[in-house]
Amino acid sequence: MIGINSAGQPICGPCAGQPDRDYTCQRCGNSGFFHTTGLCLRCQVSDRVRELLADTNGTIPVDLLPFTTALTNTGSPSAILQWLSPDRPATRLLEHLHATGESITHHQLDQLPQDLTLHHLRRTLMHTGVLPDRVEYLERLVPWLEQLLTDQPEARAHILRTYATWTVLRRARRRAAHQPFTYSSSNWARNRILVSLRLLQWIQDQHLDLSDVQQHHIDQWLTSGSPESTYLAREFVRWARQRRLVGDITIPKRRHRSALPPITEDERWEQLRRCLHEDTLPTAIRAASALVLLYGLPLSKVTVLRHNDIHTDDRKRVWLRHGSHQLRLPPAIATLLLTQRNHPTTIAAVNRNHPDDTKWLFPGSFPGQPARDSLYRGLRSHLHLHIRRARSAALAHLAAEIPAAVLAQLLDLHINTALAWATYAQNDWSTYLTARTRATNNARNKTTRPD
Repeated sequence: MIGINSAGQPICGPCAGQPDRDYTCQRCGNSGFFHTTGLCLRCQVSDRVRELLADTNGTIPVDLLPFTTALTNTGSPSAILQWLSPDRPATRLLEHLHATGESITHHQLDQLPQDLTLHHLRRTLMHTGVLPDRVEYLERLVPWLEQLLTDQPEARAHILRTYATWTVLRRARRRAAHQPFTYSSSNWARNRILVSLRLLQWIQDQHLDLSDVQQHHIDQWLTSGSPESTYLAREFVRWARQRRLVGDITIPKRRHRSALPPITEDERWEQLRRCLHEDTLPTAIRAASALVLLYGLPLSKVTVLRHNDIHTDDRKRVWLRHGSHQLRLPPAIATLLLTQRNHPTTIAAVNRNHPDDTKWLFPGSFPGQPARDSLYRGLRSHLHLHIRRARSAALAHLAAEIPAAVLAQLLDLHINTALAWATYAQNDWSTYLTARTRATNNARNKTTRPD
């Protein structure tokens, strides 16, 4: 029997001033806090799950047992109980799925409105093994597209669906076969579809058919909106021209905006000092920022690091596996990364008792998924860090210190990217590389020279 004193410490019922109050669960016998039911929170979760998902005989379907077990065994039953309260969207969604009497599948979920509640439930079902894993950001595009086209005129929906299916989604699937398909990859596809839809709507507003569009119409449309978005319709116009849906019109390539200048070296080192020494900042924010500021790693790659990408060798040196190479971490950075690895935090309640809790170095709010938005927001809100400018400063510094070929290998950069940074840093490494080659050849000749 326990209670809580004014200092937040556990005490027994009599010490809490309630000698007649029993803090023991009437069902499982464990001590805990409960309101009026006489049941601990974990048993209340078990009852709530059974109420939502059991059949008329009180039996939960076998295919849902991993899901229900994860909910009842979580380390945070209060969060699950709140998630499944009667007025919450997740409860209404589970009630709807249960009422169908069918096993839950990806296809079934794809027919429902694609909102955050559905995405969270799907992630939880995948995380617990009820649903098979899939490339989530890619597979979301098809139901999103159908939802987008629901209220569109039939002719416009047909054109856009054909373009999206055979051009945008086809390219997205090819990309997903060779590299991770991320949230940014999904935005890339969605933006091209949305801008194409906006162009078709604009054409209708001008009382034109697609076949009537001339170059001066396209020029007018380009000047009517933001260049950042209107130029994304270039691919759609090229596709329509190839299929003879329009005449000889085109959208030129958009000129790339000039690169933002890096932050100064003083700013970079000041931010690094904050990451290393400000204990009031969240550890995840400090660790992620340090990798951006020191090595110029893109935050999109930092967020998908796994806990086993940080390891210690026999000489107590700490290494970070990045791509196909490893980076030796300075002691201060190593301590920070090891702290994050050994004590990761997540707000996903189902994750807290799952064997894969520490699979991600930066676990996110969705079950089984890494952090993404929270790290982006944290770097901006806690450190007021402009991520692109900070990364540019780190890469410029490294390019001034080591040759482009070495930089490309260490940071898993394309050689052209490394050369561009070397040019920016205005360093000529030809002398260094010549000397390095000469030294290697001399050493080889000494080992092969007869005595």
